[in-house]
Amino acid sequence: MDRKIYSVSELNSSIKDAIELEFGGETIWVGGEISGFKGHYASGHWYFSLKDKQSQISAVCFRGSNQQIKFVPENGMDVICAARVGVYEKDGKYQLYVSAMEPKGVGADALALEKLKQKLFEEGLFDDSKKRPLPFLSRRIGVVTSPSGAAVRDFLKVVYRRFPNVEVVISPASVQGDSAPAEITRALDRLYGMDDLDLIVVTRGGGSKEDLRAFNDEGIARKIASSPFPVISAVGHEVDMTIADLVSDVRAATPSVAAEFAVREKGEILENLAQLRLRLSRSLTNRVDMFSMQLDRLAAGFRHHMTSRIENLERRIENYSGKLTSLNPFSVLERGYAIVSKEESGEIVQDSRTLELKEKLVLRLSRGRAFCSVEGTEKEPQV
Repeated sequence: MDRKIYSVSELNSSIKDAIELEFGGETIWVGGEISGFKGHYASGHWYFSLKDKQSQISAVCFRGSNQQIKFVPENGMDVICAARVGVYEKDGKYQLYVSAMEPKGVGADALALEKLKQKLFEEGLFDDSKKRPLPFLSRRIGVVTSPSGAAVRDFLKVVYRRFPNVEVVISPASVQGDSAPAEITRALDRLYGMDDLDLIVVTRGGGSKEDLRAFNDEGIARKIASSPFPVISAVGHEVDMTIADLVSDVRAATPSVAAEFAVREKGEILENLAQLRLRLSRSLTNRVDMFSMQLDRLAAGFRHHMTSRIENLERRIENYSGKLTSLNPFSVLERGYAIVSKEESGEIVQDSRTLELKEKLVLRLSRGRAFCSVEGTEKEPQV
């Protein structure tokens, strides 16, 4: 019996033809759990397996296809893949060539949104510590919204009812559709170029999740986070929460609530000003009283210090005066002594041996002088 002997290449080629004939080269949908995911190759291709409880199959998703997938697969994730069954003849291995993928039970957009939220959260864009307070009195407010929508009408109605003197600058933009992210970015840039705004409001009315998609855009989130002015986000209804809401300084449930946050009522402002004026007056009075008491204490201390210093100086002067008096040679004259000098020369006489008979002398007394002449002398008696 003749035997047909296949080479390995021929066998793999035949198997490939049979498989492609069976599936007709058409795209099929395959559901399974991702295993052995490898997406770090320089080529950008993804290599992984799809498995269930009984078996598994190898799969590849080339770079051109996986760039259209809105999430990065992870091991253990249940997915549904659009794929073509093929054979890699070199290894004799059949596998899936995946062209599209979505999470099983969760839409790709929803998963991509959660991934983006996690990314921005980890970067700190949602941190409460970065939230800025709204100004007490807003005089000029920038608003990014559709100029023809109900949101801008609701916002302006509440603003002008509460405080008619506020100036509102509308920076128009589409708030839904493919062009919305770029238009919102340009609208914000126009407002960022102004230096006299007090705050910015980004708003639109309610809508479906698809209508609000622009406000979940990463570029819009980063643009709002970089605002030089405080930002109020009022997008959708109260139950809606977009990434724009999370990165803004304040989130308002509706455009009307945003207006209430942005502008205080005029009567409330006047009342606050009256209270501030009263507190300021009391504060000034208290400070004047405090400084007056401090001045009194300083004056009393100064008087006490000067009195003590004067008394001390008087005691010192009295002490020095006593010392000077005791050292004054004329003070001994008060006790009955006299200073004897020769009338002719004025020489002070200390020794009787320097005198001559009939020599005229002058006696300096404590009060006045006396004149006399020498009648005789004697030596100092021996003691």
